[in-house]
Amino acid sequence: MYYRVTTYGFDTSRMEEATAAMDACRDELKAVDGLQAVHDCLIGDGEGMVISRWDDAAAAEAAQPQIQAILGRMADFMTSMPEVKAGEVVWEL
Repeated sequence: MYYRVTTYGFDTSRMEEATAAMDACRDELKAVDGLQAVHDCLIGDGEGMVISRWDDAAAAEAAQPQIQAILGRMADFMTSMPEVKAGEVVWEL
């Protein structure tokens, strides 16, 4: 299992609009090979974090052009460049 954690800044005045845009991407994201789950978290005022779970690193890497095309539509709501960290699961509970 492989996780990607992406942090970003966003325009809080457009939260409802951004949530609607994410909902519109739901079916496309469900169709991405190897993508198991996506969670978008509010971590501060105007700060968000997306956690995505993948089958493995290869699946995540292969899907990046597709993911970037889908989530690129969210750029209008962002106030900073996304920062990505990722890694293989080495332990779980």
